[in-house]
This record gives sequence, C-alpha cells and structure tokens, in this order.
Amino acid sequence: MKITKKEVTRLAANLLKEDKTHKDITSNYFIDNKQQAKATIFSNESIIVAGIDFVIELFKRNCKNIKILSKLKDGSKIKKKENILIIQGNGRKILSAERAALNLLQHLSGISTLTGKLCEKIKKKKLTILDTRKTTPGLRKFEKYAVSIGGAKNHRLDLSESYMLKDNHLILNNKIYEKIAKMNNKQKKRLILECDNLIQVKKAIDLNVKYILLDNMNIKNIKKAKKIIGKKAKIEVSGGINLKNITKISSVDIDFISIGAITHSAPAANISLDIQKI
Repeated sequence: MKITKKEVTRLAANLLKEDKTHKDITSNYFIDNKQQAKATIFSNESIIVAGIDFVIELFKRNCKNIKILSKLKDGSKIKKKENILIIQGNGRKILSAERAALNLLQHLSGISTLTGKLCEKIKKKKLTILDTRKTTPGLRKFEKYAVSIGGAKNHRLDLSESYMLKDNHLILNNKIYEKIAKMNNKQKKRLILECDNLIQVKKAIDLNVKYILLDNMNIKNIKKAKKIIGKKAKIEVSGGINLKNITKISSVDIDFISIGAITHSAPAANISLDIQKI
C-alpha cells in the first residue's frame, strides 16, 4: 500500500488540528517558548514498528526546526525498551504534538504487530493473509499500509476494485445468479462470490465462479467446500479467525484467509515518549 506525501501531510494536519496543538494552554503557560528538548520514543514491548515517517511529518508540521537524531525503519522488529525515534527541538512544540504522534504510532504498530503474529502462524503454508474494509473511518490507507508492513496483503481498498457479492446483495435481487452467468466472460474486474453454505458453493461452481469466499463456516464445512471446489476456483476463508484458530483453518488447502480484526481490533502497541532539557 503506497501512501502519497499529500496524504501524509493531510493526516498530520488533521491530527494536530483535532488536538488543537496551537492552543495547548498547559505547555504554552508553563514551558518557556525558547526551551529546547530531546525526546526519545521507545517501545515497552516487542513490536513491529509502523508509521515512523508519518509521525516525523507530524512533528515537523508542529515544530519547524525539529531535528531527527535517529530513527528506525518501518518493519523493524524490536524488543522492550528499544528506541524507535529520537528528535530534538522546541520543547513546547514537542509536548503539544506528543499525544497525536503516539496515538498514530501505537495504532499502526499495533496493527503491524498483530499481523506479524498471524503471518508467523501460517508461515509454512502456501496461503496469504488478507485484511478487509473493516477499518477506521479516514485511516483506511494507513491501516492497510500497516498490514503490509506486518507481512500480509491488502484486500479491496474500496468498492471499485472488484465485484464482491454478499448475502445482502442476494436478498435485494433474486436474479443475482442469472446476472453472474451473463457477466463471467465480459467483465474485466474480479468477481468474488460470498458463500455461507454448501448449496451456495455448488451453485458458484456451476456458474464457473473463479473466486469463492467461504464466510463464517466451521472447519467441517470448509473441508466439505474444498472437496466441492477442488482446483476450480480460488478459495478465501473469512469470519472469526484469530491467533487461536488460524492454524486449524490453515490446515485446509485454501488460498486466502481474510481477517477484519487485524485492523478493527488490533491492540495499540505500548509506546512511550521520554523528554529531556537541553
């Protein structure tokens, strides 16, 4: 997932505006405007770091003369108490941007860390972990970027990337299968058909669908679906997959596992900032 400079700048500006860093009454009253400081951002646990350059942009927008003394690269696997970023600049400005910077770094590093743990569970399997569109409003591209840093792949970024028929589409149009039959050889973009039972799986195969998503099926039915599908279509499994059950799910010969939790439920990484007068 590529993030443009413009997107990073916009995010940094929005986060600073949200926290009204220019109206930090505490720092503005108690800290001298000329006081210089060195700030060290470090982790309190083992993590995969994601979002370093986004955080640097945030500090730069809030403090024009900020100096970067040292930094890690995104994707760095670090242990407890290892430094992530060391900066130097106006102490008042560093303090006012601290929470916005840590929030972003903790959130994205939490996503990349959970993603990395899930990928480690299936590293010997020939399958791919995918994210979903279950993301925080306004942060989708950044969260999907963190997923890629953790070692997984991105599913659809938005609704325009591929056709994906879900149960609610079937409810609103009882001629969905007829429309699938008409579009197979005409449409250039991928068609994904969600199936939550074996009858739907058989119908998908009859329609020559090449990408089938098995939604919220137990392991018994996933195995049965695999027998029906064979090598006739790519198979994605989704629904309630986590660190505890991913190994069992991956024992079936499938192609993809999609996990919404890596973006909507990843715990924030435990990251802190220490500051010193200089």
